[in-house]
Amino acid sequence: MKHILCFGDSNTWGYDFTTYDPAIGSGQRMPFNVRWPGIVQNLLGGEYRVIEDALNARTNMVEDPYFPHRHGLHALEAALDAQAPLDLVILQMGVNELKHMFNLTAGMIAFGMEKLVAAAQQPYYGYPAPKVLLIAPAPVKKDIADMIFGFSYGPLAYEKSVALGPLYRDIAAQHGCGFIDCADLHFEINTLDGLHYSRADHAKLGPVVAEKVKELLR
Repeated sequence: MKHILCFGDSNTWGYDFTTYDPAIGSGQRMPFNVRWPGIVQNLLGGEYRVIEDALNARTNMVEDPYFPHRHGLHALEAALDAQAPLDLVILQMGVNELKHMFNLTAGMIAFGMEKLVAAAQQPYYGYPAPKVLLIAPAPVKKDIADMIFGFSYGPLAYEKSVALGPLYRDIAAQHGCGFIDCADLHFEINTLDGLHYSRADHAKLGPVVAEKVKELLR
């Protein structure tokens, strides 16, 4: 059996914007078979085990004072240790660093992702180091600053999000990772928050990831 860790933020967790409740400021989670890691599991079948480790508001490497315990590198290192041995680690992160309070360039966000890639490629307990699949997140909506979480993201988020794909592609090439750019899949991205994937977007991503997994673990 092949063991696969899906490590990410709310778009791996399966945040469902259609369930958004203004009273609590959040939405609920899509069912397992609807969010993309579940689709991957169902397509790959019993010879593969997909392990989800996803968290809303998770960042690559910065501490968010409003959402504590979301530091991605620290959490990834713990997950790699806890879930060893792993054959593949899938990383899809970076949109939460777009928040304007962090004041990060796209290059700085990508540098943080490179740290996660390097961490994922370390061996544990004498097992071979896992392979890595890096997924560049889909760009946010151009007018995200005018949407419900716009107070956090501000007017520069879209421009930075568009730049992440090419930067992540370079990281994948430098470190020998598999790579998928969600921008190439032309996600619809919802018009409520301009950030989270729709069910149709998850349905697009799942089969692409499943095929890439089979290619990397062949």
